[in-house]
Amino acid sequence: MARPSDDVYAGLKDDIERGILTPGEHLVEDAICTRFGVSRTPVRNAIKRLETAGLVTSEPNRGAFVASWTSDDAAEVMAIRSMLESHAAALAAQRRTHSDLEELRALCQQMERLEHERPAGFRDTLAQQNYQLHLKLLEIARSPRLFGICKNLTQAPLMAGSFHFYDDDQLRRSLSEHREIVTSIELKDAETARASMNTHLRLAYQFMTTRRTGGRSEQGRAS
Repeated sequence: MARPSDDVYAGLKDDIERGILTPGEHLVEDAICTRFGVSRTPVRNAIKRLETAGLVTSEPNRGAFVASWTSDDAAEVMAIRSMLESHAAALAAQRRTHSDLEELRALCQQMERLEHERPAGFRDTLAQQNYQLHLKLLEIARSPRLFGICKNLTQAPLMAGSFHFYDDDQLRRSLSEHREIVTSIELKDAETARASMNTHLRLAYQFMTTRRTGGRSEQGRAS
Protein backbone atom coordinates (compact mmCIF):
# COMPACT_ATOMS: atom_id res chain seq x y z
CA MET A 1 0.00 0.00 0.00
CA ALA A 2 1.43 3.37 -1.01
CA ARG A 3 2.32 5.83 1.75
CA PRO A 4 0.81 9.35 1.65
CA SER A 5 4.24 10.81 0.87
CA ASP A 6 4.48 8.51 -2.18
CA ASP A 7 1.25 9.93 -3.60
CA VAL A 8 2.40 13.49 -3.00
CA TYR A 9 5.80 12.78 -4.55
CA ALA A 10 4.28 11.14 -7.64
CA GLY A 11 1.75 13.94 -8.11
CA LEU A 12 4.25 16.77 -7.79
CA LYS A 13 6.82 14.98 -9.94
CA ASP A 14 4.26 14.54 -12.69
CA ASP A 15 3.28 18.22 -12.52
CA ILE A 16 6.92 19.29 -12.80
CA GLU A 17 7.61 16.98 -15.74
CA ARG A 18 4.50 18.16 -17.56
CA GLY A 19 5.34 21.81 -17.00
CA ILE A 20 2.24 22.42 -14.87
CA LEU A 21 4.59 23.47 -12.09
CA THR A 22 7.06 25.79 -13.76
CA PRO A 23 10.76 26.41 -12.98
CA GLY A 24 11.13 28.73 -10.01
CA GLU A 25 7.55 28.22 -8.80
CA HIS A 26 7.09 28.18 -5.02
CA LEU A 27 5.78 24.92 -3.55
CA VAL A 28 3.41 26.11 -0.82
CA GLU A 29 3.04 23.42 1.85
CA ASP A 30 -0.47 24.43 2.94
CA ALA A 31 -1.77 24.29 -0.61
CA ILE A 32 -0.16 20.88 -1.21
CA CYS A 33 -1.61 19.55 2.07
CA THR A 34 -5.08 20.66 1.00
CA ARG A 35 -4.72 19.22 -2.50
CA PHE A 36 -3.66 15.76 -1.33
CA GLY A 37 -5.56 15.70 1.95
CA VAL A 38 -2.48 14.99 4.03
CA SER A 39 -0.56 16.56 6.92
CA ARG A 40 2.69 18.51 6.57
CA THR A 41 4.95 15.51 7.30
CA PRO A 42 4.17 13.57 4.07
CA VAL A 43 4.48 16.80 2.08
CA ARG A 44 7.88 17.58 3.56
CA ASN A 45 9.08 14.02 2.96
CA ALA A 46 7.94 14.22 -0.66
CA ILE A 47 9.67 17.56 -1.16
CA LYS A 48 12.92 16.12 0.24
CA ARG A 49 12.72 13.29 -2.29
CA LEU A 50 12.08 15.76 -5.11
CA GLU A 51 15.10 17.74 -3.95
CA THR A 52 17.26 14.60 -4.00
CA ALA A 53 16.03 13.91 -7.54
CA GLY A 54 17.08 17.40 -8.62
CA LEU A 55 13.55 18.55 -9.32
CA VAL A 56 13.25 20.94 -6.39
CA THR A 57 15.56 23.32 -4.54
CA SER A 58 15.09 24.53 -0.95
CA GLU A 59 16.12 27.94 0.34
CA PRO A 60 16.47 28.82 4.06
CA ASN A 61 13.56 30.87 5.38
CA ARG A 62 11.92 30.87 1.92
CA GLY A 63 10.83 27.30 1.27
CA ALA A 64 10.95 24.93 -1.69
CA PHE A 65 10.91 25.88 -5.37
CA VAL A 66 10.78 23.98 -8.65
CA ALA A 67 14.36 23.71 -9.88
CA SER A 68 15.35 26.07 -12.67
CA TRP A 69 17.44 24.94 -15.64
CA THR A 70 19.13 27.58 -17.75
CA SER A 71 19.83 27.01 -21.42
CA ASP A 72 23.49 26.50 -20.51
CA ASP A 73 22.55 23.81 -17.95
CA ALA A 74 20.42 22.01 -20.52
CA ALA A 75 23.04 22.19 -23.25
CA GLU A 76 25.70 20.83 -20.93
CA VAL A 77 23.60 17.88 -19.77
CA MET A 78 22.66 16.95 -23.33
CA ALA A 79 26.25 17.27 -24.56
CA ILE A 80 27.39 14.88 -21.84
CA ARG A 81 24.51 12.48 -22.51
CA SER A 82 25.19 12.50 -26.24
CA MET A 83 28.84 11.67 -25.67
CA LEU A 84 28.39 8.98 -23.03
CA GLU A 85 25.21 7.27 -24.27
CA SER A 86 26.56 7.19 -27.80
CA HIS A 87 29.61 5.38 -26.45
CA ALA A 88 27.29 3.04 -24.53
CA ALA A 89 25.39 2.25 -27.74
CA ALA A 90 28.66 1.37 -29.46
CA LEU A 91 29.63 -0.92 -26.59
CA ALA A 92 26.16 -2.49 -26.65
CA ALA A 93 26.64 -3.35 -30.33
CA GLN A 94 29.82 -5.21 -29.43
CA ARG A 95 28.54 -6.95 -26.31
CA ARG A 96 24.84 -7.66 -26.85
CA THR A 97 23.37 -11.14 -26.53
CA HIS A 98 20.37 -12.70 -28.23
CA SER A 99 18.38 -12.20 -25.04
CA ASP A 100 19.34 -8.53 -25.00
CA LEU A 101 18.02 -8.08 -28.52
CA GLU A 102 14.73 -9.73 -27.66
CA GLU A 103 14.23 -7.31 -24.76
CA LEU A 104 15.06 -4.28 -26.90
CA ARG A 105 12.71 -5.38 -29.69
CA ALA A 106 9.94 -6.01 -27.16
CA LEU A 107 10.32 -2.52 -25.70
CA CYS A 108 10.23 -0.96 -29.17
CA GLN A 109 7.12 -2.95 -30.03
CA GLN A 110 5.36 -1.97 -26.80
CA MET A 111 6.06 1.72 -27.42
CA GLU A 112 4.93 1.58 -31.04
CA ARG A 113 1.72 -0.24 -30.11
CA LEU A 114 1.01 2.28 -27.36
CA GLU A 115 1.54 5.23 -29.72
CA HIS A 116 -0.79 3.64 -32.26
CA GLU A 117 -3.58 2.83 -29.78
CA ARG A 118 -3.18 6.04 -27.69
CA PRO A 119 -5.10 5.14 -24.51
CA ALA A 120 -5.59 7.77 -21.82
CA GLY A 121 -2.28 8.85 -20.33
CA PHE A 122 -0.27 7.07 -23.02
CA ARG A 123 2.44 9.74 -23.05
CA ASP A 124 3.16 9.10 -19.37
CA THR A 125 3.58 5.40 -20.09
CA LEU A 126 5.72 6.14 -23.14
CA ALA A 127 8.01 8.32 -21.03
CA GLN A 128 8.52 5.46 -18.57
CA GLN A 129 9.11 2.92 -21.34
CA ASN A 130 11.55 5.29 -23.01
CA TYR A 131 13.51 5.48 -19.77
CA GLN A 132 13.49 1.67 -19.55
CA LEU A 133 14.80 1.40 -23.12
CA HIS A 134 17.68 3.80 -22.53
CA LEU A 135 18.46 2.07 -19.23
CA LYS A 136 18.51 -1.31 -20.98
CA LEU A 137 20.94 -0.01 -23.59
CA LEU A 138 23.21 1.13 -20.78
CA GLU A 139 22.98 -2.31 -19.15
CA ILE A 140 23.90 -4.03 -22.41
CA ALA A 141 27.06 -1.91 -22.63
CA ARG A 142 28.17 -3.81 -19.50
CA SER A 143 30.21 -0.95 -18.09
CA PRO A 144 29.22 -0.37 -14.43
CA ARG A 145 30.88 3.06 -14.18
CA LEU A 146 29.27 4.26 -17.40
CA PHE A 147 25.91 2.92 -16.22
CA GLY A 148 26.13 4.76 -12.90
CA ILE A 149 26.92 8.10 -14.51
CA CYS A 150 24.39 7.89 -17.34
CA LYS A 151 21.53 6.58 -15.21
CA ASN A 152 21.53 9.83 -13.24
CA LEU A 153 21.66 11.94 -16.38
CA THR A 154 18.71 10.16 -18.00
CA GLN A 155 16.64 11.11 -14.95
CA ALA A 156 17.53 14.81 -15.19
CA PRO A 157 14.40 17.00 -15.08
CA LEU A 158 15.32 18.44 -18.48
CA MET A 159 14.41 15.20 -20.26
CA ALA A 160 12.10 13.45 -17.82
CA GLY A 161 8.89 14.68 -19.43
CA SER A 162 10.09 15.09 -23.00
CA PHE A 163 7.29 13.00 -24.53
CA HIS A 164 4.75 15.58 -23.33
CA PHE A 165 6.41 18.21 -25.53
CA TYR A 166 6.57 16.25 -28.80
CA ASP A 167 3.97 16.72 -31.50
CA ASP A 168 2.74 13.56 -33.26
CA ASP A 169 5.39 13.61 -36.00
CA GLN A 170 8.21 14.14 -33.50
CA LEU A 171 6.89 11.33 -31.34
CA ARG A 172 6.84 8.87 -34.23
CA ARG A 173 10.28 10.04 -35.32
CA SER A 174 11.66 9.30 -31.86
CA LEU A 175 10.23 5.77 -31.90
CA SER A 176 11.64 5.19 -35.39
CA GLU A 177 15.08 6.25 -34.19
CA HIS A 178 14.86 3.68 -31.40
CA ARG A 179 14.41 1.02 -34.07
CA GLU A 180 17.44 2.33 -35.98
CA ILE A 181 19.59 2.14 -32.87
CA VAL A 182 18.42 -1.39 -32.09
CA THR A 183 19.03 -2.51 -35.68
CA SER A 184 22.60 -1.18 -35.52
CA ILE A 185 23.15 -3.08 -32.27
CA GLU A 186 21.67 -6.23 -33.80
CA LEU A 187 24.11 -5.94 -36.72
CA LYS A 188 27.00 -5.33 -34.29
CA ASP A 189 27.69 -2.07 -36.13
CA ALA A 190 29.23 -0.07 -33.31
CA GLU A 191 29.90 3.13 -35.24
CA THR A 192 26.38 3.33 -36.69
CA ALA A 193 24.94 2.66 -33.24
CA ARG A 194 27.08 5.47 -31.86
CA ALA A 195 26.00 7.91 -34.59
CA SER A 196 22.33 6.94 -34.34
CA MET A 197 22.23 7.50 -30.58
CA ASN A 198 23.99 10.84 -30.92
CA THR A 199 21.48 12.02 -33.52
CA HIS A 200 18.55 10.72 -31.46
CA LEU A 201 19.55 12.63 -28.33
CA ARG A 202 20.45 15.86 -30.09
CA LEU A 203 17.19 15.96 -32.05
CA ALA A 204 15.25 15.19 -28.86
CA TYR A 205 16.89 18.17 -27.17
CA GLN A 206 16.28 20.50 -30.11
CA PHE A 207 12.61 19.59 -30.53
CA MET A 208 11.86 19.66 -26.83
CA THR A 209 13.44 23.03 -26.12
CA THR A 210 11.75 24.54 -29.18
CA ARG A 211 8.35 23.32 -28.00
CA ARG A 212 8.95 24.49 -24.43
CA THR A 213 9.89 28.01 -25.50
CA GLY A 214 7.28 28.27 -28.27
CA GLY A 215 10.00 28.69 -30.88
CA ARG A 216 11.53 31.68 -29.03
CA SER A 217 15.12 31.99 -27.90
CA GLU A 218 15.96 30.21 -24.66
CA GLN A 219 18.40 32.87 -23.53
CA GLY A 220 17.83 33.48 -19.84
CA ARG A 221 14.92 31.02 -19.66
CA ALA A 222 14.62 27.73 -17.83
CA SER A 223 14.76 24.63 -20.03
